[in-house]
Amino acid sequence: MRQKLGTQISAGFALIALISIFLVSISANLLINRQFEKYAQNQQEKFSENLAEGLSLQYDSGTDGWNVDYIHGVGMYALNDGYIMKVYDKDGGIVWDAENHDMARCHQIMDTIRARMGKVRPRLNGDFVTHRYNLNQDSTSVGYVDISYYGPYFLNENDFRFLDSLNHILFVIGIISVLGAALAGTAFARHISNPIAKTTQITKEISEGNYEIRFKSQIGTGELHELTQAVNHMAESLERQERLRKRMTTDVAHELRTPLANVSSHLEAILEGVWKPTPERLQGCYDEIQRISRLVSDLEGLSQAEKEYVTLEKEPVELLTLAYTVRDSFEQELASKSLSCSMTGETCTVYADAKRIRQIMDNLLSNAIKYSYEGGEIHISVHDFGESGVLEVEDDGIGISQEEIPLIFERFYRTDKSRSRKTGGTGIGLTIVKALVQAHGGKVTVESETEKGSRFTVVLPKGEDDE
Repeated sequence: MRQKLGTQISAGFALIALISIFLVSISANLLINRQFEKYAQNQQEKFSENLAEGLSLQYDSGTDGWNVDYIHGVGMYALNDGYIMKVYDKDGGIVWDAENHDMARCHQIMDTIRARMGKVRPRLNGDFVTHRYNLNQDSTSVGYVDISYYGPYFLNENDFRFLDSLNHILFVIGIISVLGAALAGTAFARHISNPIAKTTQITKEISEGNYEIRFKSQIGTGELHELTQAVNHMAESLERQERLRKRMTTDVAHELRTPLANVSSHLEAILEGVWKPTPERLQGCYDEIQRISRLVSDLEGLSQAEKEYVTLEKEPVELLTLAYTVRDSFEQELASKSLSCSMTGETCTVYADAKRIRQIMDNLLSNAIKYSYEGGEIHISVHDFGESGVLEVEDDGIGISQEEIPLIFERFYRTDKSRSRKTGGTGIGLTIVKALVQAHGGKVTVESETEKGSRFTVVLPKGEDDE
């Protein structure tokens, strides 16, 4: 069973937190225990030194005697803490001995400490060891004391309670951290998964034909923002393609219906004897059939252009010379609208398919002638920019609105249906131009303003001929 992204992120956060807390707890526990053991060992040594220092003050040099009552009190106090003390005078005589005073108590405490340390520190292998300290007054030795305690260190009940409390605190902190990580992971997962889930729903609706839906929420995450923008762009593109498809169907039906209806009505009238098959009427039928043939030819040209990525027959092509040739071939069309067509530029050779480059120039110049006003001007220029050649075709005709510029290279798109039909356009010419330019690895752009004209720019890489 597949889990949701939010569940996976939450579980991942909790798992990472659990592992992190576990490692931190283990490391902290080991470090704290080690440091506490060193602390306990140092405390034992300091306690013993302090005992010896205090005992040295209990000797009275004037009477050459010891304050045995005080020593007894200190000794019993130290015994309860695990320190067994035996005090000697300077001649080695016993002043006070904890074992002689209460041997049973000494052995009970020793056994208790051994049992406790053996249980909680079985690898320590410790036991009671004796340390001797000199007792001095004014740099003069007045005796010495033997202090026995469990070594290398031992911990009392309070010490163990402290360590247990610390472990409990670390455990509680770990549980709280895991829960906090799970909550943070859930919040983060929702922040990530909700836009993805919504995007998924939108793409499902798009796949079902709802191209008007959009993702409108603002997202702070860069990648998710790009994803939603891409989905919106896809929806816009599909919506535009759907409109173009419907428009193409309408346009093709219209382009075919009119000439077919004309031919059908003319032939029916001739067959029924209403009309005589005069050359003029047969010529009219022939012209309508030619209109259908041009439409079919344009469709075939588009299909062929979109396959030119693998069928280009490249050779050195000099753009300026080819542009002059194309202009001369349109001399009659230019004259019919009293258009002037000027040429400027420099010699520029690209490695390309000459026939396809000619087709690009033909379509651009034909397009400029169709949408130029009577007596207008067209300008063609060629430039050499080192690694690429640039062809520009500019007119001062009807122009294109800014809203329609992104659409003019789509199939059957025409900025003005009535004018296009008068000029015989089918809305495929610029689509073919774009397909052929892209087949050569180039780029075609347009700059235009309504009623002020348009400028089409084609950038073609020079290719192998430039190497």
